[in-house]
Amino acid sequence: MFLDTNHTMTVRKDLLAVLSSQPRSVSWLARELGFRRGDVDEDLRHALRSARAAGHTVTVIPARCRSCGFTFDEQKLSKPGKCPACRGTRLYEPQIFIAPHAGA
Repeated sequence: MFLDTNHTMTVRKDLLAVLSSQPRSVSWLARELGFRRGDVDEDLRHALRSARAAGHTVTVIPARCRSCGFTFDEQKLSKPGKCPACRGTRLYEPQIFIAPHAGA
């Protein structure tokens, strides 16, 4: 999907604004912004890097298996397909939140 620079910057600002209100999943963000999950991934990673560089606190509540409780790595922002521990597919998606900089 081709996005021009202005559109990409707008999407990233929208991501920062939405993620500052409450934790959200990649699926929720994609649905709200009208994109596929895969299309949001690159913009989301860039927005999180920018937020950290600006001094904001980025919190990722990792994906977790509903069956056995296995917790995935925080670096995994999209919903995994299967649990490596029990092979179950009932998984909670990771949730991402950005807390504004204390001076902001």
